Amino acid sequence: MATLQKIRDKGVLLIIVVGFALLAFILGDLLTSGSTFMGKARDRAFVVNGEVITTQEYADKITQFEEFQKMVSGQSSLDENISSQIREAVFQQVVRERLLNDQTNKLGLVVSKAEMNDLVHGEFISPILQQLPFFVDPETGFFNRAALIEFLNVVNTTSPNPQEQAAVDQYKSLWLFIEDMVKTQRLEEKYITLLSQAVAVNDVEAKAYFDLSRQSADIAYSMKSYFTVADSLVSVTDKEIKEFYDQHKEMYRLDAPLVKLTYFMKEIVPSDEDFAEVEEESRLAYDQLTEAANPAVVVADYSDTPYRDVFLSEQMFTPSQLDFVRTAAINDMYGPAREGDAYQVYKLIDKAVIPDSVRFSLISIPDASMIGQDTLVANFVDSLYNVIRGGEPFAEVANSLNPSSNGGEVGWAREIDLISLGAESVRSIFSASVGELVRLSVPGQQFIIQVNEKTRPITKYKLAVVNMPVVPSEKTSNNVDNQLNQLVSSDNVGANFTELASAEGYMVMPNMTFSANDFSLAQIPNSRQVITWAANESKMGSVKKFDLTNARIVARVDQVVPAGYSPLSDVSEGIRMRLVNEKKAQYVIEGLEKQGLASLEAYASAMNSVMDTVRFVNFITQNITGVGAEPVLSGISAFAPENAVTGPVKGNMGVYVASVVNRTQDQEEVVYDAREQKNNMMSNNAYRLQMQSIEVLKNTLGVEDNRYKFF
Repeated sequence: MATLQKIRDKGVLLIIVVGFALLAFILGDLLTSGSTFMGKARDRAFVVNGEVITTQEYADKITQFEEFQKMVSGQSSLDENISSQIREAVFQQVVRERLLNDQTNKLGLVVSKAEMNDLVHGEFISPILQQLPFFVDPETGFFNRAALIEFLNVVNTTSPNPQEQAAVDQYKSLWLFIEDMVKTQRLEEKYITLLSQAVAVNDVEAKAYFDLSRQSADIAYSMKSYFTVADSLVSVTDKEIKEFYDQHKEMYRLDAPLVKLTYFMKEIVPSDEDFAEVEEESRLAYDQLTEAANPAVVVADYSDTPYRDVFLSEQMFTPSQLDFVRTAAINDMYGPAREGDAYQVYKLIDKAVIPDSVRFSLISIPDASMIGQDTLVANFVDSLYNVIRGGEPFAEVANSLNPSSNGGEVGWAREIDLISLGAESVRSIFSASVGELVRLSVPGQQFIIQVNEKTRPITKYKLAVVNMPVVPSEKTSNNVDNQLNQLVSSDNVGANFTELASAEGYMVMPNMTFSANDFSLAQIPNSRQVITWAANESKMGSVKKFDLTNARIVARVDQVVPAGYSPLSDVSEGIRMRLVNEKKAQYVIEGLEKQGLASLEAYASAMNSVMDTVRFVNFITQNITGVGAEPVLSGISAFAPENAVTGPVKGNMGVYVASVVNRTQDQEEVVYDAREQKNNMMSNNAYRLQMQSIEVLKNTLGVEDNRYKFF
């Protein structure tokens, strides 16, 4: 009863406590939900036409593309450069798909199942499928329909074996990826065809283009370079720069923010103490290798490269190794010697005068251990061996087992090329006479080999090499980190970064500009992290140290320019130079016209220049040898009268005065075909439209790139 009364007395307090607990739980749930909601709202890797692509969607696409790349290339891993390119390619692909889908949906353009079936199985296979290595005959380099069918058969199979089914599922995933690429390409083809058909080529344009493309000219010219005209002769006002900027603002659009950094890099290199430590170890390796009956054991313990129990020709050695083997007796030692950032120890194991390479043929039979029928396989190999020894041509036997084996021909090989077979197998092959059969057994395979040819005997050496690289120790790395941490924590380091770093002897790169989506700082591996930090840093002048594999970067954020348009202050100097050149052109042209000159020689003299000649220039020449891109000369080649002075005219690099010395017509008999010419021009238009339409759609529908916030 007393206990019950206590509960009653504290009832109000319990209600209050429980009430607060419930309130805290509810509020916590709301706050957590709100946090999740806000997180989702912020999770925008990029946005295309209002459609959000989350970081997870983007990452999944990247993974899919990476797996595809691995299967295409046969690589198990991708380096940083390839991965960066894939991330950018995935972004561009997803943007194109979303923009394209918006337009094709409005226009009612689709790729039907019947079309997809035709692109995979029909007469005109998709260009994507024709180019993939899976479906290309390695011997001819051309598309192999049988390989595609075999691939699809694998995709459509099921297996009770979990491992086999996992492989099938991987192929299915790969096929869905390929199928999506085929569909997207076909859809884009339809869209671009529709756009290109809206740009007509008339008869006059087609004929003029045909005639001008078959006509070329030799041009004599003289140029007054803008660089030779003093800047003081013209003036460009801030108002003119602002007007140009306002009129051409789209030229300065930024798809992602720009970051301006001041930074330096400190490589972490081995200290004297590190070298001394490895040198001491190399002396131990020397002593052990001297006494070792089996050099492979010592090499495995100390060297970063394994022992190769084969004879090597002189071309396979480094200069120091070659000097040693040429004069050493068997069991002689060399070292320890420092070469670069490593210590070397050598021991000459053996030398012989033997062929450098052999040419041989091979028949491979799966080992009995893989099949479980020892006697059957052994008898089969014996019978093949005896058939060939009995006079049956090796090539015919090999082709009877595998028609695509090319008679079992392997080609030329050195001992080092066959090291995976084992030292004993290599010795058997190289000691066999020409025409002799050799029977070998390696894990998983049995071989019958016939030696077809040998190179002439040369002196070869068997060398044990202990290579011991010197790498920075943890102590050395810590010393560097401590020095840099002191710099980063210095008073007013943001304001005095350049002075403090320079005083410590670091080479500072001041006010360098990078896009927030650049892969790295000046091709420095793993330096993407610096750009990501800077692009998301709100406090200008912040300084941070970054750990790279064998280096450190210390950087200061100088400025972050938001996406949109480059500020006038950042581009004004470029605009000024452009306007200065335009005014220089006007100044030079007006000065020359006042002189009333009549000959090219007179113009050259007045311009303090020389005469030069370019040949075979026509209206469609985009890059003139020795000159570059100068459309004004291409125009003169087509339309200026022969042997008459044309100019002065403004070019990209300077003011030109030119004369057509000779104009020739292509002598090859080509009959003008109006339809073919129009189709060719339409194809060129389609290519330009394909490149330009996506950019137009980006600007019209909008692409917001936030990848720098997450990656």
